Amino acid sequence: MRPLSRLLAGVGLAAALALGAGEASADRPLDLRHLRVTDDAVFAPALAGGGEVKTTLDPSLQRAAARLLAHSGAHEGAIVAADVRTGRILAWASLGGRDYVAEPFAPSASLFKVVTAAALLEAHVSPTARECYEGGEHEIHPADLEQHGSICTTFGEALGHSVNLVFARLAKRYLGPEALRRYAAELGYSGEVPIDVPVVASVVRIPDDPFGMARASAGFWNGQLSPLGALFAMTTVANDGERVRLSLLDHGGPVPRVPAGRALTPATARMLARMLEVTTRRGTAAKAFRRPDGAPYLAGIPVAAKTGTLIGGGRARMYSWFAGFAPSNKPEIAVDIMLGNDLRWHTKANVIGRELLESYFHAGDARVGDARVGEARGGAARAASGPRARRRR
Repeated sequence: MRPLSRLLAGVGLAAALALGAGEASADRPLDLRHLRVTDDAVFAPALAGGGEVKTTLDPSLQRAAARLLAHSGAHEGAIVAADVRTGRILAWASLGGRDYVAEPFAPSASLFKVVTAAALLEAHVSPTARECYEGGEHEIHPADLEQHGSICTTFGEALGHSVNLVFARLAKRYLGPEALRRYAAELGYSGEVPIDVPVVASVVRIPDDPFGMARASAGFWNGQLSPLGALFAMTTVANDGERVRLSLLDHGGPVPRVPAGRALTPATARMLARMLEVTTRRGTAAKAFRRPDGAPYLAGIPVAAKTGTLIGGGRARMYSWFAGFAPSNKPEIAVDIMLGNDLRWHTKANVIGRELLESYFHAGDARVGDARVGEARGGAARAASGPRARRRR
């Protein structure tokens, strides 16, 4: 991976995001890390010539995203959200030395299982396909892909519970490296994401050998993903497999929906959405989406999502991801959160994701931060009020 600042030596990330932005930015570099938020709009400062450019960002959700990142305890982080129907970007916030929304900094980890699941479904692998395995939680060995284990689950459940060996075994049996590369590109995990500002393409590396390919299919160190790329994947699934161009610059008037081709069949996308619901109902994010008494934080609002966690890399970091959309049966908003934590973490991305969705759907009566009780490390749980209440559309 080459940082955007190196790609455009001397120009810097904020300037790069504005290059070629068109009339809305008057061809001036924009600083998307230092936004001015008013009651009615969000403006990006121009780095050359002064002035500002109006963005599509929602003031309430932008404030909530910035606050959640500031209180996350992470060293690096990003939050990005979009209206899935039009591709309008609603929140864009970064924590750390550069704009991590636009740059592929962290490994995709188990978020890559969304790509593998899509490829398997398109290859007609049923969600009820049953796999019995042993091990594979932290590492996969060649023998793990062949031997019959005592733990059994279905492909459909394995996505929500993020079972590495199920994905590695199914990928080795039904897929090849080209299929994974193709769907990674279609869903925004590699190559450029269609948006009206330049961003850095995410990078996917899928080995050609069967074992390497199977290991990569489960999300073991197979490249770097930008939060914007993960967001685009969720908007694509939420739009029944149709890719919709994202928009950050406000040209006046409603944001038009601009299709950018099809990544998945509608049947595959809907089946994948149902599988992703397992994550928040009984899978890896179930605890974050339920109060201590078991009641859901987002009652009546089903959420389709995927989490990802990976420890290591060049720094001693625990990379934490949450990507999803809601309501999963009639999608409105897609969100993505990436946090680069210490090994002793304070908050994980799934809690931030739930809090951001609370801010969008019913912030007026939501107590942001409750789910951190019992999960915080190195500090007490916090409660904060969200932005003004929002009527469901």
